[in-house]
Amino acid sequence: MSTRTRTTVTLPDDLLAHARAASGGNLSAYIEHALRAQQLRDAAPAVRAWRERAADDTEELSDIFGQDVA
Repeated sequence: MSTRTRTTVTLPDDLLAHARAASGGNLSAYIEHALRAQQLRDAAPAVRAWRERAADDTEELSDIFGQDVA
């Protein structure tokens, strides 16, 4: 299990009420899930750029191994 650190955040009342209601009693897990989803969205442009750069490599590997490796 990863190390966890307690922190404090300030949220609008309506957003906090929704998160508490939707969390099923585990607000920390709900917030963690939301932050991890945002982390993936934030990384998407870099992943797209990497895939574009790697496209030529994928074609080369496909030629070598004779199958679709993407």
